[in-house]
Parts: sequence; C-alpha cells; structure tokens
Amino acid sequence: MTITQTIPLNQLVHSKANVRRSGRKTGLAELTASIAAHGLRQNLNVKPTTGGRYEVVAGARRLHALRLLAKEGRLATDEPIPCMLLAEGDDPTEISLVENAQREPMHPDDQCEAFRSLIDNGAGIEDVAARFGITALVVRQRLKLANVSPRLRALYRKGDMTLDHMMALAISDDHSAQEQAWQNLPDWNRSPYLLKDALTHEAVAVTDKLV
Repeated sequence: MTITQTIPLNQLVHSKANVRRSGRKTGLAELTASIAAHGLRQNLNVKPTTGGRYEVVAGARRLHALRLLAKEGRLATDEPIPCMLLAEGDDPTEISLVENAQREPMHPDDQCEAFRSLIDNGAGIEDVAARFGITALVVRQRLKLANVSPRLRALYRKGDMTLDHMMALAISDDHSAQEQAWQNLPDWNRSPYLLKDALTHEAVAVTDKLV
C-alpha cells in the first residue's frame, strides 16, 4: 500500500532510478514559477535510502524547482514536501517510467481557454505570465487563438492544421473569411504565408516561387 507523507526538502535526494536522463531542465523556469504561485500540485514519489534521506524516483524536475525556490529564499530548506512513499515490492524504475510516459503537454488551444478564463476573472496578462513562468508574448499569442473560427479550432485540435496556421488565421476576426481562406487553398499548399495573404488581400507576385 502506498503511503502519503510529508518529508523535509533537505532530506530529499535525486535517484538513479529516475528514467528521465535528458530534458531535465526543459521548462524548469515555468515549473518553478508554477510551484511558487500554486504550490506543489503533484506529490513526489520516493523511497527510503541511507542517512534518513529519501530518493526521488519520480519528480526530479519538481525537486530541482523546489531546490531553486529554497536557494532563492522563497522556500524553507526544510519545507515539508508532500510525497508518496513507494510500497515494498514497487519497482522504482517502473514507477518513474509510468509517470513520465503518462505526461502530455497542454494543447495551445486549451491554454487559450484557460488564460482567457483567468483574464476574464480579473487577472492581467503580465500576472498570468508570471504565475506560469512564461512571457507575456506567449500569453498574448495563445489568447489570439480565440479569434479563430470554432470550426477551424476544431480542425486544429484534431491535428489537421498547425499552430503556425492558427496564428496566420488569427490576424483576422472574420470567421467566414478565415474559413473561406482555408477552404480555397489546396491541401498541398495551405501555407501560413498564403493564408495570411488571403486574409489581408495582398497580391502574390507572379514571379514568386509560391505561385
């Protein structure tokens, strides 16, 4: 049976059983900002080791972020951290693999809806950016996706178009024009450049390679 308990931060150490070898610092700034703003929302998975310490077999990036917060003085070095203590017989490598394999990045369209909800409730763009450890530019870009036709957003969620396509379409808030621009271009040549051109009514020179 897995037991949940709090363990002081300074008693937590990294484990060799953690399967994540690369990308440990990818998105670390965002993760650190999120933990600082919202707390640790997912427990670390640990097992006892020598000297009264506990190895973190799943949650290495969260541990790194917590240590950064402690180093910056925003968290006590002995801050009690919620952890899940592996049961006897649990394979640390398997637990680490399961946690990493189950992760899925948040879809940009979902981010758009989440950010818009926060802003509708009074949060500022800069505040949202700071709380999630991203730039205000990224927040504004995600919010622009709300300008795109719901039909086209549905295609984006299905994987039928890219984020670059969506950003090109978002220069206009005319849903009918967006849909027409998408439908009028052939499947093999729906480049973001041509979508933007169709929505801004700019002529493409006959000498252009795209023609």
